[in-house]
Amino acid sequence: MKIKAFIIILYIIAGLIISTITAVATYIIIGVPIGKAMILKIIFTILFMLPLIGLISYLLGSYLSKKFDFIKERLEDIKKENFFKDETKNTLQEINDINQSMNFLSVQMNTLIKDLKQRNQNLSTLLISMAHDIKTPITILNGYIEEIEDDMIPPNNLPKVLSHMKSEVNFLNELTIDMLEYITSMQSNKKQEIINLYGFIQNEVFSILEINHNIKYINNIDEKTTIKFNKIDLKRICINIITNAIRHTKKGYIKISNDKNTIIFGNNGEEIEEKYKNQIFEPFFTISQSKNRQTSSFGLGLSIVKNLSNNNNHDCFLHSSSKNKTVFYLEEIE
Repeated sequence: MKIKAFIIILYIIAGLIISTITAVATYIIIGVPIGKAMILKIIFTILFMLPLIGLISYLLGSYLSKKFDFIKERLEDIKKENFFKDETKNTLQEINDINQSMNFLSVQMNTLIKDLKQRNQNLSTLLISMAHDIKTPITILNGYIEEIEDDMIPPNNLPKVLSHMKSEVNFLNELTIDMLEYITSMQSNKKQEIINLYGFIQNEVFSILEINHNIKYINNIDEKTTIKFNKIDLKRICINIITNAIRHTKKGYIKISNDKNTIIFGNNGEEIEEKYKNQIFEPFFTISQSKNRQTSSFGLGLSIVKNLSNNNNHDCFLHSSSKNKTVFYLEEIE
């Protein structure tokens, strides 16, 4: 049943009940006995009022049903992925409340759909790039295997060939690990806990880094600062940012500090140009144009950082970069 018909029937029933009660109460109040003649008059009065009740019910039903037409319109807009609409004020507070709730849900759905589309695009890019990156080492390995099977490799060259094959297998292994970490980084709803930042950086991040005599690791976190985060995610974020900084810092420092609950990662490595500010967080993007697979990264480290940050209600971004200093922020999303 449509809302218009429902409201009309409801008002007609209510009108009949009210009319009956009013007629009976009137005769009681004026002290007239309710006999057969009075009952006929009450019935006549109700029948006389019935068209008027029906007309008023129809008008009210039409008016109220139009007030709710916006729900159907909004749902049609949402089906077309048109989520945003100007919020119009209505005289009925309940309708305003419904409208506000639909606006809120529309924003949430828009954000969710955009996120799903972006993740789908990222996965598509991931698969395409993975297929491209896997093709070269597999071709090399197949070539060596065929040469070994055909006894085309002299015995004195076999150790060198095997070493080369092993490096290609290691390349595939590292690529697979990074791919799995990237896919895992998309998973949300992980358990968070309160973490003391200074002790965490000192004992669980700096302690596992390889010793590099050309780079100094500095922990300038306030010893009382805490952060609510998934510990494994935070560790991966710190390691990825620091590893990336080490790759681009020949000699200098990598410093972690804080401004309240914002974690600041600073280093004096290579400058990141402004035009790459957002691109560096895209999957498989690397600033280096080097085609040497032994020295260049896969370009997934900062993409993983971005995903893990968002999953913990934070955002990681490049705050600034110059020839003297590059700074990344890990900041809570308000």
